[in-house]
Amino acid sequence: MDRQVDFKELKEIEKQILKGISLKDSFTKIKTIAAFAVTFKERKALCAGVIVDADSLGVIEQRETVTEEPMPYSPRVVAFREGPPILQTLKEFEKKPDLILVEGFGSLHPMKVGLGNYVGVLSNKPCVAVAKELIFGGLEEDKIMVNDKVSGFAMKTKEFANPVYMTPGHNISLETAKVLVKKWINPEFKMPYPLHVARKYLVKLKKAGAIEIGTGEMAGQEV
Repeated sequence: MDRQVDFKELKEIEKQILKGISLKDSFTKIKTIAAFAVTFKERKALCAGVIVDADSLGVIEQRETVTEEPMPYSPRVVAFREGPPILQTLKEFEKKPDLILVEGFGSLHPMKVGLGNYVGVLSNKPCVAVAKELIFGGLEEDKIMVNDKVSGFAMKTKEFANPVYMTPGHNISLETAKVLVKKWINPEFKMPYPLHVARKYLVKLKKAGAIEIGTGEMAGQEV
């Protein structure tokens, strides 16, 4: 695989994604959520995806993929490294989710195109991003401010823990994203529950050696 990253080409793709971003609600009701977690090893990407019921948060379906690492790590293009494995795993689901949750940033990204934007625009689904650390912008109470504009919210999820940082990615408004993510917070866990479940599934797959055996033996497990 060519390990050279053509940042000029990626910049052009970023521009096209930026043009496609909509921060308006594109739905009337969310019944199911897909959440994803990604890890990398020896130039392979292992992505775990789960679909949960938006009300009960019960797991409906889970899938995983092992693919070639799209590119080496660079903080400038995290979306282009984690986004392709997520989109590939999204295709594996039998059921199609109403909304996607990813760990990262949406329109708070320094270049305005974060993982939430990338996945949301290229899947054409509502997408929300939640991060454990704030790497851009500033806080005014619970509001994440960028250039005097509210771009997201800090959300307290667990007692004695730092907040997480929520930003919309695509096809959802800032206020609706805040309301929905609040519903999916479980005080036992730092991340919203669907992302916690995806991360837990990823850990299980890693322990089982999924990133080494490929997708064939384990893909398509249901719970």
